[in-house]
Amino acid sequence: VLGLPVAEIHSSRKESRPVSFSGKELKKMEVLSAATANLLFGWSDKAFEGPDKGYAVQEEAHDNPEHHFTFLENVELLDAFRESIFRPSNVEKLSDDSMTKICRQLEFWYTDGGMKDDKDGMVEMAEKLVDQSTWYYDLVHKDTPSESIPKVPKVRFGKTELQMPILSCGGMRFQCTWLPDFVPLVRPSRSTVLNSKPQENIKQCVRACLKVGINHFETARFYGTSEYQLVEALHELMQEGEIKREDFIFQTKIPPANKKGFLKFWKQSWANVGEKLGHIDLCSMHCVLPCVDDDLFTCLDILDELKKEGKIKHIGFSTHAPAGNIMALINTERFEYVNLHCHYFGSYHAAGTPNTVGGEGNLACIQRALELDMGVFNISPFDKGGKLYRPSHDTVLTIGKDLTPMAFAALWMWKKAGIHTASIGLARPSDLDEAMEAARLFAQKDHSDELLKATEERLTARAEEKLGKEWVEKGLINIPDMLTKSTDGVAVGHMLWLHNVLTAYGMYEFAKDRYKGMEGSSWNKKKSWEENSKNFNPGNPGRAYDPEVDYSEALKNHYNPELAKKKLMEVHEWLNKDVTFTDEELEEKGWKKGYNLTVWEEYPGEVDSTAVKKVLLQNITGGRLGMQGGQGETFRRSSANLRSSITGVSLDEEIDETN
Repeated sequence: VLGLPVAEIHSSRKESRPVSFSGKELKKMEVLSAATANLLFGWSDKAFEGPDKGYAVQEEAHDNPEHHFTFLENVELLDAFRESIFRPSNVEKLSDDSMTKICRQLEFWYTDGGMKDDKDGMVEMAEKLVDQSTWYYDLVHKDTPSESIPKVPKVRFGKTELQMPILSCGGMRFQCTWLPDFVPLVRPSRSTVLNSKPQENIKQCVRACLKVGINHFETARFYGTSEYQLVEALHELMQEGEIKREDFIFQTKIPPANKKGFLKFWKQSWANVGEKLGHIDLCSMHCVLPCVDDDLFTCLDILDELKKEGKIKHIGFSTHAPAGNIMALINTERFEYVNLHCHYFGSYHAAGTPNTVGGEGNLACIQRALELDMGVFNISPFDKGGKLYRPSHDTVLTIGKDLTPMAFAALWMWKKAGIHTASIGLARPSDLDEAMEAARLFAQKDHSDELLKATEERLTARAEEKLGKEWVEKGLINIPDMLTKSTDGVAVGHMLWLHNVLTAYGMYEFAKDRYKGMEGSSWNKKKSWEENSKNFNPGNPGRAYDPEVDYSEALKNHYNPELAKKKLMEVHEWLNKDVTFTDEELEEKGWKKGYNLTVWEEYPGEVDSTAVKKVLLQNITGGRLGMQGGQGETFRRSSANLRSSITGVSLDEEIDETN
C-alpha cells in the first residue's frame, strides 16, 4: 500500500532478510494498492492499452476503429490484392504491427494520394510496402539465413576505429518508467521491472537488431530504468550463448557536473553495467550545453582515468546546444566522437543555429568533426527530425511514392550530412521496417542517389513556393541563439524554423511538440539574464515567444527584421498551449495529418513522470502501472480481423492452418 517494492522490504532483525509473502497475501496487497489508488484518484486498478492507460477503467476488447480501411471496401481492388501480394503465404511473414502500418499507408494513398481509381498503382504500392517489411524476415527468424540477404552496412567510426552500423539502436524508449532508478522513494522494484512484459519486449528488440546487423546499443543514465533494462537484455543473450561481448558496442551517457556529482552519476552507471558487461565501449558526456569550463575539463579528466583503467574505451559527448557551442567543444580535441542533431527538416533546430560558416548550422560542426577524424552519431532522426513516423499529409505527398519520409531522412543524413550512424528510437521490433528499407537503399548507391536528388528538388521547390525564394535563402541567416543576451533567452531562430516547416510542409504535430518544449523552459523575470541563462534545460533550444521582449536588437542583422517579427508572432498564435485545432481546421490551413506508424503504445509500458497523479500512483502500486505495456486484446483482435479481411481466409481457417 505504501508503494515499497516487496523484494526490497527487509525485517528489522539483526540479520536482515527479504520478507516473503504467499501468493494470496500478494494478491491482497495488490487489491489494497489498487483500492487505495482508486479512492485517492478515481483511477483503475488495471492498466489498459494506450498511452493514457492510468486514466480510466479498461474497456472490454473491441474492434479498433483505426483498423477500418475504406480501400478494403473496393471489391475489385481487394481481389487484385489477394491474387498478388496478399496471398496467405505472403501475409504470414507480416507481423500484426507491419500489417497495420502497411494498411494505414495504403489507406492514405487511396484516399489522399489520388490513387482510388488506380488499381495497378495500388497493387504496386502494396507490393513495395510488403517487400519493405518482409525482405529481412529470414535474418530475424531463421538460424541460418541466406548470405544473399544483406545486413545493415558498417562504416569506420572515426578515430575509435570501431566498425559502426549505419543504424544504431537507441534506448530512450527502453524503459518501464522515466522515474529515476537511484531515488529510493520513487524507483520501482528492479526485480519487478526485469520480469515485466516491457522487459521481454526490449529483449526481442535487441535480438532482432543483432540479427540484422545493428550491434550498437545506446542509452543514458537519465533515461529512467532504460540503462539497466538494456544491460540485462544484452547480458541474458550472452548467458544464453546467442552473443559474445565482442559482438556488440554499448554506449551510455552521463551528464556533466562538478566532480562530486559526476562521480556519483558514474558510480550509478557502472553499478548497472560493470559486472554484467565488463566495460563501456562509448561513454558520452550527456546534454552538454553552453560552456567549455573547468567542470567540463574535470569530468574529462575523470573519464580519461577511467579509460586508462579499461572501464571505458572511447570518450565523446552528446548535445542539443547551439552550433557555435558545439564547435567550441569539438575544437577542444578531447573527444573521439559526437552525438548531435542534423536533419533535412531541422538542421537548424534545437541542435544548431545558422550563425556558423555558410549558414548551415550543425553541418559546419559535422564537417569540423570529420576533419578531426571524430565519429559522428545523429540523434533522433525520425522524431526531432520531423516526427516522421507520423508525417504530415504534404510531407508524404511531396516526398512521393518511391520513398517513405523516414527513408528519405536517413538517406539525406548519410549521403549529404556525412553522418556515420543514426539512432532508431526502437520501441518494438517492427519499428525496424522503415529503417531497414533505408539501409537497403543506401547500399544501392546509384539508385538511392537518384531518388535523393529528385526528392530534394521537389521539397526545395515546395519551400520556395510557400515561403518565397529569398526567405528560403536568407530567412534563417544572422540570427543569434538563445544564449545571446539580445534574445533574452527566446529561441528566435528555432521559432522561425518552426514557421518554415509548418508553412512549407504542414508539419503541425511536429511543430506543436517542439513549441511545447520551449513553453516548458523556466524563466524568472525577476532574475537577470545571466542568472536565467545558467538554468536552461540542456534539451531545450530556449524559451517561447514573449511579447514583452523587443526583438529589434536580435534581428538587426536579418535581411528583413519586420517580416521575421511577424512570423514570430504567428508561430506563437498557431502553436501556443492554449490553442487547438480540429482536424477540419488543420486541413483548411494546409496542415492536414498524414498517417500514423505508431501501432500500439509509443512508449510500451512507460509511465509519464510529468503527471503528479501518475507519479503518486506509481509509488502506491509499487511500480506496477508501468509493467503492463504491450499489445492489448483489442489490438490483437482487430489485427486478426484485418488479416482475415485482406487475405479472404476466415479466422477459423487460420486457426485450423496454425494447428
